[in-house]
Order: sequence, then C-alpha cells, then structure tokens
Amino acid sequence: MKVIVSPSRISGTIDAPQSKSYAIRYIFCSTIAPIELYDLALSNDVEDAIEAVKVLGIEYTGGKFVKKGEELKIVKDYLYLRGSATTLRMFIPIALIVGGKITIDGDESLRRRPLKAIIESLEDKGIKFSSRSLPLTIEGKLRDTYIEIPGYESSQYVSGFMIAFAIAGGGTIKITPPIVSKSYINLTASILKKIGVDVNVYSNRIEIDVKDRVSGYTGKVPGDYLLASFYVSSALLTNGRIEVRNLPQPEEYVGDHTIVDVYEAMGAQSIYIDGVWIAEASESHKGYRGIDIDVEDSPDMALSIVPLASIADGITNIENVSRLRIKESDRVTEIVKVLKSFGIEVYTDYKRIRIHGSKPVSGKVVCPNDHRIAMMATPIALRVGGVIDRAECVEKSNPNFWNDIVKLGGKIEII
Repeated sequence: MKVIVSPSRISGTIDAPQSKSYAIRYIFCSTIAPIELYDLALSNDVEDAIEAVKVLGIEYTGGKFVKKGEELKIVKDYLYLRGSATTLRMFIPIALIVGGKITIDGDESLRRRPLKAIIESLEDKGIKFSSRSLPLTIEGKLRDTYIEIPGYESSQYVSGFMIAFAIAGGGTIKITPPIVSKSYINLTASILKKIGVDVNVYSNRIEIDVKDRVSGYTGKVPGDYLLASFYVSSALLTNGRIEVRNLPQPEEYVGDHTIVDVYEAMGAQSIYIDGVWIAEASESHKGYRGIDIDVEDSPDMALSIVPLASIADGITNIENVSRLRIKESDRVTEIVKVLKSFGIEVYTDYKRIRIHGSKPVSGKVVCPNDHRIAMMATPIALRVGGVIDRAECVEKSNPNFWNDIVKLGGKIEII
C-alpha cells in the first residue's frame, strides 16, 4: 500500500490508540486470573498475543479471557507469531513454567530477533532449545523459581518471568546489568499489582509473591503515549492544535509518558490534564529547539522525537539508541534514511543519533515492514508533502492510523 501525503494542517480531538504494551501484558495475565478487555483493538501484535494464550488453554470470547480447567497446559504443538517480539519473549518463560513442548516461528523480522540471553539463562535448568533463533522448538518444564538473566538484550524476558513466577506462586529474578527498557519492567509490575500480585522491584532484583487469590481485571486498555505522539507531532509540525484522550495517568518512573514533557522541552505547548494530552504549535514560540536526551529506558521514544528534531533550531542528540538496531528493522539506519529522504542532515554511530534541524523538502519513504518508521515519517510528510510506501505496516500496532490522520485533517491518497 502506498500513501501519498499532501501538506495539511492537523488539528482536532481524538482518542489515543490503545497501548499494545498494556494489552499484551493484560492478555498474558489471563494465565493468572480472569481478564476482560472492553473494545479491544485487534492490531497484529495483539492478535498474536491472543493466539499465544490460546496455546496455553485460555479461552477468548468477546473480550473475555478465561482459563479452561484447573491448570494451564500447552494444548498445541505449534505457534506462529507474525512479528511480535513482545509476545515471543514473554511467551517463552510462561510456556516453560507451564511445561511441555512447542515449536515457535514468526515472520522474517521476528526470525532476526536475538534469543541468546534467555537461552543461555535456561540451558543449565534442563530446558532444551532446538536453535538460538526462530524457528525454535522448546521442551521441558522450569521448576526453579529463581532465575538470573542478562538485562542487555530485552526487558521483555524479565516481564515474561514476572508473569511466569506469578503463575508458580512466587519467585525471584536477578538481572545482570546493564538493564535496558526499565520502564517496561515497571509497567509489568504495575499491572501485576493491579490484579493482586505482590511485586517488589529493586535495582537488579525482582521478587514475586502470590499470597492471596488474585482479583483479575475488567476494563479498557489505556491509550499509548508513543503511538499518540505521532498525531501530536503531526499537529506541531503543521501549526495545529490537538487533544488526545484516554491516556493513563503518568507514572512516577521515567517511561513513554515522558514524551509529553520532552515536547515541551523542545518548545511546544504540551501538557497532560485528566487523561488528555493537549498540544499546540503556538505563534508565541519562535520555533522548536534541539535537545540532548537519553532513551535507554524507552528506546522507541527516539522515533517520536525525530519529527520535531527535523525542524528544530540547533542539534538534537539522541543517546543510547543501540537497541533500536534489533527491533522490527534496524531503526537507527532507517531513521537516517527517512531524514535524508526529506533533506535533513543527520549523523549516527552505534550509540547515538545527531539531527541538525532545518527546512525539510518533500521526500519518499519505503517502509521496511516497520510500523513506527511509517508513523515517524508522517508528520514530516504532512508538513512538506511526501510518499510513504508499504504503509500497511502500521497495522502491527495501530490499524486505524491512516483513518485517524484523515479525521484530523490530513490530506492523503491511498493507492
């Protein structure tokens, strides 16, 4: 699918896209307690998570996730996950605490994802792995509720073990530093606490304990700050004003919600009030300004910063971006490609991206089957015009993205 974008002013009020990070965690929590999610948005990644819990014997009907029988068990011998690394990495510890044998595969992007950290952590615990990447057959049952795992590769394994040990009644996770994406570990802890699991997160150790019967969860999936940021940055780059509703109360820890403050630091009017993110490109601002920012705790935030950085006065330095190279695509390389296609000066090495803001020109972007690359390019294209090819990749996280852009005033043609 190709999207031709004409310069447009983005303004209005819209609901935030549902957070797949919340949704996937709640879906996996159905292995612990009943979960009901109202009006669940079925992005590709969410559908993959649903298929994963079905493999564990969870029934899904009309937003309700209910365990069949008294105990979990692996009821199928094969699971295909398109491109959801979150689902893959959280499923493996959960499947192993349940015990059994299953073959897992995924699309080309998921087959590239490293699994070294979890395999090396479990090889001495009687677990068999057929390979170190997908397709992968895992076999065995994890009876030990103490695990040591490196924190450099992904926090998603840690989240998987947190849920797995809650299934087991308790356990301890020791994480060897450096620990990346800590905000998502905190998110998992927050969700587990909401359903009645006792979670204590220390600097590099997590204690899980299930003392009483857990309560489950019924409600809507909160909105996603980083997915919403592509609507907000579209307004900010086109002199608009926007209100994005249904966003969760910001947590005390640094996380995706921090993007609201980042945009303010870059010179936008940007504020959160009672579930609504309000942002405006005010005439009182001379222009946006470059910043220095470290994204180690929320790597995907880099892609939300790029649109404003492309037109900001001065230089934006985005530090600790190395994990972006092992996402759906090599996102560091793709960010550089996108910015250069719009005529923006950009430099990178393994750990940082340096963007020299200027006046972009119309460009063409070919997406590498990576939803965030398509969304990141959109605000710049809405400012100066452009073409986004293979644009259907947004369905991975936000299937309503292009319709929402039109609702907000975007002039696009879909071919």
